[in-house]
Amino acid sequence: MVVANRNISSGALAWIPLAVASLAFSWLWLDYRSFWLDDAFITFRYSLHLGEGIGPVYNSGERVEGYTSFLWMVVAAFPLASFSEAFALALIKGSGWLIGLWILFRVWSFPALVPGPGPGQQARRWIVVLLATSPRFLINCGDGMETPLFMALLLECAHAMLREPGRGSGALVGGLCAGLIWTRPESLPLLVALPVVMMGSWRGDEGRRADLRSWLWSFALVAGLPVVGHQIWRWSYYGHPFPNTFYAKATGSLAHRFKHGLYDIVFFIYRPRFLVDSWVQPVAIWLALGLAGSTCWRNARAQTPRARVWLGTLVLFVLFRVSFDLWSGSEAMGHHRFIVPILIPLFLLAAEALRLAWPGRLRVPLLVLCVIALGFNVRGHAENLRMISGYQRGLHQAHIPLGVWLRENYPRDTLAAIGDAGTAPFFSRIRIIDLWGLNDPVIAHLPGEYGARKETADYAMNRRPDLVILWNKVPFRREAKQGVAGGKSFDRAIAKHPEFRAGYRFVREFVFRERTEKVPGYYLDVFERRPE
Repeated sequence: MVVANRNISSGALAWIPLAVASLAFSWLWLDYRSFWLDDAFITFRYSLHLGEGIGPVYNSGERVEGYTSFLWMVVAAFPLASFSEAFALALIKGSGWLIGLWILFRVWSFPALVPGPGPGQQARRWIVVLLATSPRFLINCGDGMETPLFMALLLECAHAMLREPGRGSGALVGGLCAGLIWTRPESLPLLVALPVVMMGSWRGDEGRRADLRSWLWSFALVAGLPVVGHQIWRWSYYGHPFPNTFYAKATGSLAHRFKHGLYDIVFFIYRPRFLVDSWVQPVAIWLALGLAGSTCWRNARAQTPRARVWLGTLVLFVLFRVSFDLWSGSEAMGHHRFIVPILIPLFLLAAEALRLAWPGRLRVPLLVLCVIALGFNVRGHAENLRMISGYQRGLHQAHIPLGVWLRENYPRDTLAAIGDAGTAPFFSRIRIIDLWGLNDPVIAHLPGEYGARKETADYAMNRRPDLVILWNKVPFRREAKQGVAGGKSFDRAIAKHPEFRAGYRFVREFVFRERTEKVPGYYLDVFERRPE
């Protein structure tokens, strides 16, 4: 009877870390309930058109793949097709919170490298609290992008890899791999990497050869058919083998992209003091890196197939995200969303080191370090809110009102040229020339760097848009002459273009950020083509 009560008590205590993590995550996540990235609305515009029956397109009748994630675009189409705009966006926003909670539960319940009872098994579960309060994790669960969905699929894939090899487990891993590729197209190499980890981990077990062959065939069938089918559909529907964002962004040399990707990784694990104060460093990530390194070092020669799969899968996911961030040069807009998925395998590896070290003399130092890291997480979250507050305020007082004003004052077949291709176009419903080229195949294939293609202005003005919306650094009405100090090179080129100067008149200005002595302003100026 005493043993039974002790087991019940131990089981109840195991849930405490998850409860604390869920409450902390929910409380901090509420600060992002009205925060969106402009890029999220690019995907939502495709979702809206898909739900309306127009198709997965940016403009009606123009087939171009400018969304970030195919699966996220399809998922977002359901609420946008079924409910009012405001309620649908609330559901999409809430899904980031729900997926975040699910990630915490799956991290908390992730099997240990060496299963079995002991104080270390209880201690390792507390790592979920550091993940739940990580500023990087929180903001990427609250910006409206596909990142939490991708992290959840990555975690489910790691869970599925630990199953005994066979037809069922191979099909499960294959389905999750296809979901990862549909969510982030750069996951395509996992079609080869995951089988290599599985086959390499079980290579010494002669009795498992038939099961491994079943696993491999099931994986290839369930992962290959959806991926190949999607690739064929993409090529036939959009006319290109890769998303338009690839052609728009993958500019410059590999060395140039590598440098920018390296900067992103460095800033992910270290915040320079000239940008923030010393109390917002990602100490929890430092601690996780140290503990994860200890786990890899101590288990580099893992003997059992399960241990090799456990370690190999998590290390693969870390290397996979780091290598892509370096190759791609990181994202153009976001909060380390290309590299942030490494937090999942990183904290799982750290939890294993915590389990091993807890019964020994390092218990107290580790506990102190965890408490310190938790304090830095909370301080870093406050700094994140300070940094995004201006962007969030500007989006709600410029981009969203601009989109609503366009919808109320211009018919849906109006053609407008604009650089910010997310929020304002989504709310406007009108046709758009995306001056960045993310959603325009012609601009994406023009020579030059992303956002600085010299022929953009000529192309846009040759299409004779009804409206031109320029990002201006100064208030238009208070300046002499043209009064446009464009934020990007294509804004400046359009302002100087003869067709623009002769054929367009100023209509209205939306203020994202007022100009100060130290910071340039951010104004969205609307120009309308004069009647001929």
